[in-house]
Amino acid sequence: MKLKCEKCGAEVEDGDSYVLKDERVCEDCYIDSAMPQHPCDPVAQSSTDKFLETFGEVKPEELLEDQRKVYEFIKEMGKVTSMEILQKFGMRQGELTQIFIVLRRFKLAKGAKIDDEIYCVPWDYGISEDHNKE
Repeated sequence: MKLKCEKCGAEVEDGDSYVLKDERVCEDCYIDSAMPQHPCDPVAQSSTDKFLETFGEVKPEELLEDQRKVYEFIKEMGKVTSMEILQKFGMRQGELTQIFIVLRRFKLAKGAKIDDEIYCVPWDYGISEDHNKE
């Protein structure tokens, strides 16, 4: 029997679904729920900084393919919304979150609020995140 994932709406077989907080979800949504979801985690960033001090910076060509493609898209566009990335690469929000966490940890990309909208920008992007605060 087919069910609809209560998070993303994908159709799944009953035997291929999982219960997550009283909702029936697909495997992708179940896995996404177990992954870290906070790009700005100071403890994780501290660990990454120590890694970078020891081993040097991570170059874009050392990233996984999907990470590299998203990074290159952000770099090429200068600023891009999460929705634009999702549409360009046909990925789920959970996938993008995991990729963005890696890009942020390695100081390759960050979020920036520009004209009341949040954009993904290269790490060295010139607008501060406090740009619109008065």
